[in-house]
Amino acid sequence: MSNKNVNIDKALLSVIRTGSVIIGSKRTIESAEKSEAEMVILSANCPENVRSKIKSTDVPVYNYQGTSVELGASCGKPFSIAAMAIIDPGESNILSSA
Repeated sequence: MSNKNVNIDKALLSVIRTGSVIIGSKRTIESAEKSEAEMVILSANCPENVRSKIKSTDVPVYNYQGTSVELGASCGKPFSIAAMAIIDPGESNILSSA
């Protein structure tokens, strides 16, 4: 695992703890289309239809190097996460990763 992944994993835990996120493809797309999201994070295996809908918005996208299962684990969640939106970064420096 590269240092970049360790840093993003740390930032993800921080934003989950101190900020505001939306988890789930459908809600992430909605928040990106309404420009509510500061940034969107997509797993490496995020479905192409979700990826293309989000890329058609002006929201910055971070392509997480791991799978949706790994992204879920990095966020401390017991489920997979293909897409998530950062609404408020809280105390994390996650927006500088984009």
